[in-house]
Amino acid sequence: MIATASRIADRLGRRFLPAVVLGAIALGPGTGSALASETASRPTLDSTTVFASVPAPGHPFGVAVDTNRVYISTSAGDFFTDPATGGHLNSDGERVFAYDKDGNLVNTTYIATSPNSDMGLFGLAIDGNRKPDHQLYVADMNGRILRLPLDKKNATPTLFAQAPLPGGWMVTMWNDLVFDTAGNLYMTDDKPRLWRVTPDGQASIWFEDSRLSGLFGFAGGPLGGRIDPSGRYFYFSITASGVFPGEAVIYRLPLVDHPTAADLQLVHRFPVVPGEALPQASGLAFAASGNLYVGLIGPNQVAVLDPSGNEIRRISSPLFVSPWGLAFLGQSLLVTNASIEPVETADHWKVLKVFVGESGSPLNKPTS
Repeated sequence: MIATASRIADRLGRRFLPAVVLGAIALGPGTGSALASETASRPTLDSTTVFASVPAPGHPFGVAVDTNRVYISTSAGDFFTDPATGGHLNSDGERVFAYDKDGNLVNTTYIATSPNSDMGLFGLAIDGNRKPDHQLYVADMNGRILRLPLDKKNATPTLFAQAPLPGGWMVTMWNDLVFDTAGNLYMTDDKPRLWRVTPDGQASIWFEDSRLSGLFGFAGGPLGGRIDPSGRYFYFSITASGVFPGEAVIYRLPLVDHPTAADLQLVHRFPVVPGEALPQASGLAFAASGNLYVGLIGPNQVAVLDPSGNEIRRISSPLFVSPWGLAFLGQSLLVTNASIEPVETADHWKVLKVFVGESGSPLNKPTS
C-alpha cells in the first residue's frame, strides 16, 4: 500500500469545505418520470459489450481516445508463444487502426517492423496540439517511438526517439508511454527501469532499480504506465514480479527530475492464488475520481483500486481474453483483447467497452 507518511502529507494538503444547503429545489411536472427513464436506460455497472472488431494482423494492444477518434495499435509479433506451436512471429508489419466513437473503422496506418519481428506495438499517446501539428505517438516495443500526424490524409509515421542501447527488445522494450504537462514522455521498459524522452526526442533512463525486475528474467517488468490525476506521480505496473515472486505489483514515483530508490512507493500487490493463473498486470487507466483500473491478463479481469491503493472490486466478463490496454470513453472503459494464445483466435480480436459509471482523468498533454 502507499506509504502512510505520503497519505498524511496528501491529507494535510487538502482543504475541506462545509456542505451548505442552499434550499429545496422544486421539481416540475414529469421530472420524476424523466429521471426514472434515464435511470432505466443506464447500463448495468461493469456490463461489457464489443466496441469494435480488429482486422488482421489482430492482437490489439494499445488504445488512445481523441476528440472524435479511438486509436488501436496491434502486436501480432509476440515472444510469449513458440512459433513452432502457432506463435505470433510477424512478417507482415503492424497497424494503427482509427475508429469513430461508434466503433466503425475509418482509417488504417501500416507500420513496418523488422522481418519476422518478435515484438509489435503497444502504448499510444496523443499530444495536445491542434491542426496542423496534432500527432499520435506510438511505442514500438522493438525500442523506438514513432510519431504519426493525425490531421493529414495518408500520413507516414516518422521516428521520434530510438533506444540508445543496442540489442533490440531483449535489451530495451518500450511498452507504455504518457506525457507530462511539460511535454516529456515517460515510458515503461520490460526491464527494471523507466525512461524519459524530452520534447526534442532525446531518450534517457529516468529510474532504475532491481525491485522492478520481472519474474521471467528478460520479461515481466514494468508494462502499463499512467500519471495520476494530481499530476504528481507516475504509476506503473509490474507484470509478474521477481521481488514478490509471481505477484503483479503497482508502484509509483514522484514526477521529479531524478527520483531515488527512496522515492519508490508500493501501491498494491496482487497475490498469487494457488491453482489459479498468475495475475500479470498490464495496462492502467485513471478515473477522475482517482480510482485506478488495472488489466490482469492471467485471470482475464480488470481490477479497480481506490486512491489509497485498496482493491475495491474486480470486473469479469467471458469476453475478456488477455485484457491489455485501457482508456476511458465517456463513462465507459475501453479494453483491448491482446489474445495472447498459442493458437490464432481472430474471433477474440476485439476492443471491449465496459460501463464503469465514472469518467476518466484527462491525460497530461503538452500544448503549444
